[in-house]
Amino acid sequence: MDMRSKPGVRAVFFDLDDTLCDTIGTREARARRAFECLCRLQSDLDAELLVRQALAPLAEPRSALGVRGVLKELGLLDKEAGIAALESVRHYYEPLCLFDGVQETIEELTSVYELGVITNWDSEDEQRRKIHQLGLDSRFRYFVVSAGAGYEKPDVRIFQHALSLAGVEPAEAVFVGDRLDVDIAGAKTAGMCAVWFNHWGGTLDGAPLGPDAVIGRFSELPEVIAGLATSRRYPPTFPT
Repeated sequence: MDMRSKPGVRAVFFDLDDTLCDTIGTREARARRAFECLCRLQSDLDAELLVRQALAPLAEPRSALGVRGVLKELGLLDKEAGIAALESVRHYYEPLCLFDGVQETIEELTSVYELGVITNWDSEDEQRRKIHQLGLDSRFRYFVVSAGAGYEKPDVRIFQHALSLAGVEPAEAVFVGDRLDVDIAGAKTAGMCAVWFNHWGGTLDGAPLGPDAVIGRFSELPEVIAGLATSRRYPPTFPT
């Protein structure tokens, strides 16, 4: 399909964590590294037990207690040992990897659309380091982090900021993300088209605003965006 013949969409923005890269998949490796550091400083603790605690699921889908949660329960979050444990994983990106098809799809899209990232994180430097580790930093002209923008998704102002940087109207932009409440709802409220990357088998039950399209594999994205460019509304189709 010749995407250059499809008018309408000028820019495509992406969430970073768990959309472009499998951040959740690094939880165990990051927890293990943090608690091995902690246990070197406090030998009375059991690293394996702490890892299991960190991976304990919470009520929100795909959420877990995490390293910070465990350190808070232990009363170590603001102590020297706890700070050292967190610092040991602050720039630990080796386990991080792109989802299948992301590299090829981004290379395909970059010749047709303006590309950008809109991500929630408390450190812009960390997100930039992360995208560099993934080898994608040269592919995105616009890189908006909540820490620098002053707003977090789903606040429409962070989307408006990104649109302003790219010089496009909301109707000329598509946002791709994995979370219905933060990514999809925020982008739709801002007037953008929204594509839900449902690689984890979620459902639309209770979603405040539905996506314009649903993909289960990144390789589906170019055709979906081409459809959005002509119809503005691409009927959601769930992957089997």
